[in-house]
Amino acid sequence: MVNDVGILDRILHPNGREPVVTWDAFLRSKVPNPETRKRYEAVVKSFNGWRGSRALTDGTVQEYREKLLGDYAPNSLSNMVAAINLYLESKGVEARMKRPPKEIAANPKLVQADGYAALLARIPNAEERLAVRLLHDTGLRPSDVVAVRLSDLYVADGITSVRKRTRKTGAVTDSLVSKVTAAELKAYVEGAGVTDFIFRGETDKPHRHRTWPNAVLRKYGAEGITPRTFRRTLATNWTEDTTSLMAQGGWTDSKTIFLHYRRDVRARHVQAFEKAVGPVREPEPEDEVQGYR
Repeated sequence: MVNDVGILDRILHPNGREPVVTWDAFLRSKVPNPETRKRYEAVVKSFNGWRGSRALTDGTVQEYREKLLGDYAPNSLSNMVAAINLYLESKGVEARMKRPPKEIAANPKLVQADGYAALLARIPNAEERLAVRLLHDTGLRPSDVVAVRLSDLYVADGITSVRKRTRKTGAVTDSLVSKVTAAELKAYVEGAGVTDFIFRGETDKPHRHRTWPNAVLRKYGAEGITPRTFRRTLATNWTEDTTSLMAQGGWTDSKTIFLHYRRDVRARHVQAFEKAVGPVREPEPEDEVQGYR
């Protein structure tokens, strides 16, 4: 046991700096969500594997950023940059990796009703079809869909909804499902003997992995459709009741909806203004019909 206060202080505060904190402890103090911590740990492990014995300098960090930009689309780098910057902070390094600006598609893909019906018709497996139905109806992220439990299902007045706390933001949802989806969900729960998680995991996992819904969509040829596409379609087709939409899809910030999920925001804005106030521009001149004066 160390009795000398000066010696103990030098151990805890080498070179006069703050106490040394491990990366694991630092990450736990900053990121409460265990799933997010797991992803961040994987990113940092890859980073350290790449840099090897190179020092944690700004040059090393920026070189790795260029590598990531060559390997991933800008929209895929947000979590990676956040993870590496937290790691650098935990090490007392001043260098930071700049997050690339997000690319916002001018006319992003939506899921059309006929395409959705055709997709369901191609899926004979009840579990896989139910996963796609829940993605479509609830608008929830795949990490939340695979983690739906029997206790999350709420039925009142003949309406079925998923009420759960989302993994990414902690928002509490009230995600309604259609009558047809509710019937398939009930049949699946009874037929599969579900007692806890709806989509039970393989081997030692309690539920399916969050990437499983993406694999299901690819398996059945859902060209250009991802869980995010379902989420965007829901946001675009919803009414102007943003509070209701946030409860349905587990959003905590309406700005995120308007910026990244709801399509045709400008057109909706103009339409709402004209309904409330009046025209904002002169109407387009009608084309003359040939042969008439």
